[in-house]
Amino acid sequence: MNEITATPAEPGPLQIRLENAFVALCSFGVAILAALEPMIAATYETFNPVRQAVCLAFLIMLAWVVRPWVLLTRETMLYIVFTAYMFVTLIWAPSFDEGMNTLIPAVDFVLLSVLFGSLVAFHNLRAVLTGALTGYVIGAIVYTKVVGFPFSYPLDFSYNAVAGMYLFGLFITLVYAWQRRSRLLPMPIALISLLLIAATTSIKTNLGIALGAGASMIAYARISLRMVRRNVILLSLLVAALVSYVLSNQELVENVQWGLTRASHGVEILQRREDTKYGTSYGERTVWKDEGIKGWERSPLFGSGVEAFRTDHGITSHSTPIDLLYNFGLIGLGLYYAMFASVALRLWRMRGAEIGSLPALIFAGLVCYSFITLSGTMHYNTFLAIYFAVSVALLRRFGPEWTVARTPAA
Repeated sequence: MNEITATPAEPGPLQIRLENAFVALCSFGVAILAALEPMIAATYETFNPVRQAVCLAFLIMLAWVVRPWVLLTRETMLYIVFTAYMFVTLIWAPSFDEGMNTLIPAVDFVLLSVLFGSLVAFHNLRAVLTGALTGYVIGAIVYTKVVGFPFSYPLDFSYNAVAGMYLFGLFITLVYAWQRRSRLLPMPIALISLLLIAATTSIKTNLGIALGAGASMIAYARISLRMVRRNVILLSLLVAALVSYVLSNQELVENVQWGLTRASHGVEILQRREDTKYGTSYGERTVWKDEGIKGWERSPLFGSGVEAFRTDHGITSHSTPIDLLYNFGLIGLGLYYAMFASVALRLWRMRGAEIGSLPALIFAGLVCYSFITLSGTMHYNTFLAIYFAVSVALLRRFGPEWTVARTPAA
């Protein structure tokens, strides 16, 4: 008796479209949660780095279920090695408890890099960027509802951290505009984000944006001029409408004016410690720098251990290079800034690629964040992790060849 074997029918076009739509919808939902998570952490103090790590691990699992691939870029591996070295320095660090103030956020940095890198690299890009932008908008609304900014300032307002949150939103908005070739939706969001950054009065962030934009316009002059020509009319109309709205709210006018006044006096960037209620003088920052160099000279290669500067002086140096040299020596400094150099190398290799304004946007972000690190503690900043992950994944995805190594499901 002959055995009859049934062959499963091939899925039809409609079934394939429905499956793709469902997967895109899942990616959209995960992207919303991924963008919303660090903003919720910035809004609620009770959402500590440990809880953030648990949430991020869960989101990575969800993303893996939708698309069973994980992206580990050169930049992520550099930071993983850097994090491992920070854990090693606990052996000679002066305080284990203080050290965990850096180590747990560093783990969050790794998790965010893997999450956003995998989403951008392997999922439906339109769904991911739309979800990330939606998550940012929701997070910004929640922050305003809970904190009151920009219509009021809380007593313990940490404006560098908040400016970093809106800087993340500005970057995601511009990436979305590039991918969708759209201006009507992203441009108002970008302008409002810039307004909010100005209202935070964060000098380093405002000047970082200005430097990044200026450097990008010089390095990518032709692309920049083309973008200005295409958007000048719409941009003028939106600016006029936004200015009209701001002028109708006196308290908002005062907040924005204060921020712009502080940013215009760039020489003051080292004269105030911006994340506390009261400022500190230029002399105090000079003392921190001098103490950092002296501490580094005691152990130039390995450093004094994670959070050694904070333990020894009761405060960070408010400069990423100084903190890295003091705590982790040349090894830590080299590993951390190798990520910046790696992105710059990718941009150099992408010169001439026909991918529109993406390289100019990423280069502007690289200059901006590089500047911010000079007067801020950024080596475990979660929003910087997202910038690296999204930028590198896009450069690899739209590079001359697709060389991303995929880790399939077991």
